[in-house]
Amino acid sequence: MSDRFDGNLPVKVYKRVSPEPGAPLLTDELMAKYCVYLPDSPGSLAGFASAIAGTGSNISFFHYDRSIDSNRVAVEVQLDHAKLAALLRSLSRHRYVFERAGMAQDEVQITAVESVLEIKVRLVNTPGALAAFANLLKEHNANVIYMLYDEDIEPEAADIALATRSPEEIEELLNAINRKGYYYRVIYRGADAQEASHIIGLKMAEKFFLRLKRVLGSSDLEEIKSLVASSKDLHSDLVHFYAEAGNDLEAGDVFEKVLALASRSRSRVGDRFAAVEMPPLAFEGGVTLYGFRVPTSENFYLFRHADGEHDELTMIDAAHGVYFEDIKRLLRSRSLDPAAVRRILVTHPDTDHIGTAGYFEREFGAEVFVHPGSIDVIQHMNRAYGTSGRLANLNKYYTRLSNAFTACRFPEHPRYFETDPLGRIGSFDVIARIGIGPLTFEVLESHGGHAPGQVFYLNRAYGLLFTSDFLINVPSLSPDEREHLSLYRYLLTNPNSNTQVYKEELAALKEIIASLDAELKQSGRPVLIFPGHGDYYRAEELAK
Repeated sequence: MSDRFDGNLPVKVYKRVSPEPGAPLLTDELMAKYCVYLPDSPGSLAGFASAIAGTGSNISFFHYDRSIDSNRVAVEVQLDHAKLAALLRSLSRHRYVFERAGMAQDEVQITAVESVLEIKVRLVNTPGALAAFANLLKEHNANVIYMLYDEDIEPEAADIALATRSPEEIEELLNAINRKGYYYRVIYRGADAQEASHIIGLKMAEKFFLRLKRVLGSSDLEEIKSLVASSKDLHSDLVHFYAEAGNDLEAGDVFEKVLALASRSRSRVGDRFAAVEMPPLAFEGGVTLYGFRVPTSENFYLFRHADGEHDELTMIDAAHGVYFEDIKRLLRSRSLDPAAVRRILVTHPDTDHIGTAGYFEREFGAEVFVHPGSIDVIQHMNRAYGTSGRLANLNKYYTRLSNAFTACRFPEHPRYFETDPLGRIGSFDVIARIGIGPLTFEVLESHGGHAPGQVFYLNRAYGLLFTSDFLINVPSLSPDEREHLSLYRYLLTNPNSNTQVYKEELAALKEIIASLDAELKQSGRPVLIFPGHGDYYRAEELAK
């Protein structure tokens, strides 16, 4: 064996040995072995095989698997010394690339399984046979996504998977193969997106795209591509995170969870939308509080109160953006006008609590109030922005993914609470006071245990505390709702920016609740906790 170079062309050259034991070397017969990097496009392999055929050399091994590397082709060629010189000249003339210039992106190019075909075709073991078939594929704009020919395994058969621009071109290509007299057998002809994971030559991103397309039932290919790009980054980061943590995480597990998140968020809209309605509460001054839980378990609350001659609605938290149209219909069915939503008080900028806020702002001019810590979360698309460690990066990808899947629309012109303390309740600063009709709510600034830009809303006169993702009423959730919450926990690994701070805040909230509940019992009013998930409940139920 020797390494031969023509300029910068690395080609390994072997002397061929007679297959008969003990026979002498075939001194004039050589085997050249090399790899090149070609564009992932129709005709690339045809041009490469034709360049080899033009030297009179015979391909004895050819391997390309786009799912592993969308550009790398490995080949072995049988030739003699004269043809070797011609081959090296041909490689130099065509300027083939022998080293990867950079990492290939795992982009989505194949968007329909109906355009994929895998066949085993008989090719006579002579120079130019593979090139002739590759050129036939090129004539029909078929892009080879997998090819294996190995003379030692099966000297006159090649396994080839390919993709065309449309399903109709598959039929035209098969007709052309028949007319040329090739013998072949169909291994796979795309028809079922459920089988996408088994199609040879598909990139991971394309397999996920095809499964996601089936789940979402959407014809917006670019939208699904953007979701795949986001989830692909999430998948990569999750794999690295778990590797560092010393745990095993199969790629399929991640994608199944991502698919479940997409499916639950988008498949329960329109006719399939149903909300859990909590018992309304009436207060002095004609104020009524309504609570609703959407299919993915998050709550939004509405206060109806008078504003002069007209009713006005103040919303606390806003649910996933994908439910905006459904929420409007829901309100109208309860004689509540969506256009009367003049203010939205957001507890924190996670998509399940702020998702429709931007839609209400754009369509009805609603003012959206948030903590200034939400600015960085919104601008940097990272619910844990400002924290350090691996979890911060993981949250960045989660934020992008969940916002895209759930059609989150952040407000374009949010109103920010001042952060200069007006007072203190327990361990929390009071940073604002807001009137809802005759009711006054104090805005308590979180310490950031769950997410940056977190606040709580407290009315001490009636003992109303809106805790968002603190003190969730898990027992009131259905098994389906609990499973959905577990998806977020799985994808985030930890839903809290700082677990220790979160625990301290939980304890502090419970102290406030216990103190206020003891105070209000004298007037017969229990403290009511309004969580971000699950029914509202009395303070005495905390112990349960």
